[in-house]
Amino acid sequence: MWIKLKALSSILSHLLIGIALVDANLRCYDTGNFTLNSTYGKNRDLILASLLPNVSANGGFFTASIGQNSNKIYALGMCRGDSTPNGCYTCLNASIQDLIASCPNRKEALSWGGDPPCLARYANRPFFGILELQPTDAGYNTADITSNLTQFDTIWESLMDRVVSKASSGSSTKYATGEADFTAFQTIHALMQCTPDLSHKDCDSCLRQSVSYYESCCRGKQGGYVQKPNCWFRWDLYPFYTRNASTAASLSPPPSPASPPPLSVNSTRKKGNYRSARWHAGFRKTLM
Repeated sequence: MWIKLKALSSILSHLLIGIALVDANLRCYDTGNFTLNSTYGKNRDLILASLLPNVSANGGFFTASIGQNSNKIYALGMCRGDSTPNGCYTCLNASIQDLIASCPNRKEALSWGGDPPCLARYANRPFFGILELQPTDAGYNTADITSNLTQFDTIWESLMDRVVSKASSGSSTKYATGEADFTAFQTIHALMQCTPDLSHKDCDSCLRQSVSYYESCCRGKQGGYVQKPNCWFRWDLYPFYTRNASTAASLSPPPSPASPPPLSVNSTRKKGNYRSARWHAGFRKTLM
């Protein structure tokens, strides 16, 4: 069973970071509104529609901007590094529909929705390549580690360090997975990913702060995740992703390795090496 935490009340979160908490996986920023039939509103619908074919067609990551002056809007889409093109498209389509329905007239919004998760985000300000550590979304497994916690922590921390290093400095997708054997029958699995527009330093910082956040809230549990606007991190005691040898940072002997449509907006594309897997459900959130 998975639990979502609430570290801060929604009112306090609203005051601290100017974000309305509409859904656990979605944020409507209180940075301004627009009228639905305005130029900005039309630009938002156009740019979000452009994400659907282009993210899945370009390796799982795509950024774009459209408009001028106060009507200019920026958008970003990213799928988890092991998503299939079809899975990526489906996830983004659902996330974009949620953004439009839940934040109908907000100038900025973000969604981490999907299974496996994907990131859809838009704003009236440039945010590409800029590290943002809030809001934070997290959850943990209610089951406790019943073995030697000190020994477990040593192995866990070593694996997290390796996966952070692999994700932040490895391929252009800034995505990595890793495994470490705790016992003969128990393996720790970890997945980390940053938006590829981040620098190595900022990706490393985002992931390490996510790991630190998890340790402070949920140490001793049998799994958990942390999501931020620029990165996400998850670990568990069962495999929840499709392992790719080129993105794996393992402490154990590895197993045997097993054209976009036209767009009328300014865009940046990143190609990656993506596979298929499924995410999870049933968390309680930590909202900051």
